[in-house]
Amino acid sequence: MPIDGERGPSESGGDLGDLLDELFEDLDKVGRVLQRAFPGARPQPDEIRARREEHRRATLDLGPGVPRNGVDSGDSRSEAARLQDQACGKHTIYAVTARHKRSKPFASDWVGHTQSVRVTLPATRAEAAPIWTHLGVVKAEDHLLFSIEELVSGYAEAFGARPKVERVDLITGARHYDLDRFSPLSVFLAYERADDRQASFYVYESGSAMGNPAVLYWAPTMDAKIVAKGGFLFTPFARVDNTYTGKLIMNRAKTEPSMLSIAISQHPDGGRHYIDISASFEVVEPGKVIWPVADQIQAALRVFAIAQAMGCKLEVWEWGLGQIARSTFDWIVEPPQRGREQGYSTCSMDELPR
Repeated sequence: MPIDGERGPSESGGDLGDLLDELFEDLDKVGRVLQRAFPGARPQPDEIRARREEHRRATLDLGPGVPRNGVDSGDSRSEAARLQDQACGKHTIYAVTARHKRSKPFASDWVGHTQSVRVTLPATRAEAAPIWTHLGVVKAEDHLLFSIEELVSGYAEAFGARPKVERVDLITGARHYDLDRFSPLSVFLAYERADDRQASFYVYESGSAMGNPAVLYWAPTMDAKIVAKGGFLFTPFARVDNTYTGKLIMNRAKTEPSMLSIAISQHPDGGRHYIDISASFEVVEPGKVIWPVADQIQAALRVFAIAQAMGCKLEVWEWGLGQIARSTFDWIVEPPQRGREQGYSTCSMDELPR
């Protein structure tokens, strides 16, 4: 649910849709925005062009049974749309509300909205096939593990014992139209027996804003906290050696995720803690699909607003994007326009080409 005046995705979609239309007029700028905001992102012009064409010609996912205008029957994307429509109602869909509450070196607090879907994984990776859902396709190449066999092996490597696992469910963001994906956090739930309702342990997988998997974090039981090195850079402000302290909280029946929380600090003992990230999950009926590139652009623009407060070196157009983020999106606490990182940020975007 939206909090503290934050608008839901359907309410804020108009402003963001207009912004996307404007940004997509300059494909080179879209590429630079994504590359500067997300470490390691190297979007290719043809990929950006495909995103633009999908955005422009779709009456995008207004709901089950509503036709998508302008998609010809011979178009390759019409097959993806057909497969998504056919999968409507076959999987559990979640509305995900992600909160980013920063306390150091300044206060900022905001909420984003995305979607996830639950799928069941095969016994081995060799048996893996694309899983079409109402949100899009869930694919093995978008994850660091995609089978019972791989999860059992990973657990044994982490904890020295092979667990009994007959089923693994994955809760993740799908690749919409087999094109775009936004899933910074995915969750694997392991079940001792195939018909169990309550999982025996969990693993969460971090990923980039561009949909690429990054690091697995293992919990030995459902009640365990995860304490691990971050291991990758989601934004230019992160450090690979930051410590993540995470916990998955299930609902009262222990059947569905309620919240995944992560506290990030610079020291293993929790010292120099600076941000709390949480993702809350709500089971919803199939409906409008949030276009992943909209999540990516919103996240990127918020990065530029925070970069202002970190004192990162920004060009005029990048400063302008930070200002757009301040005026277009809601903030529970808006970051200051100027400041210094005070050792809490690497400002790695300063090292990238503009």
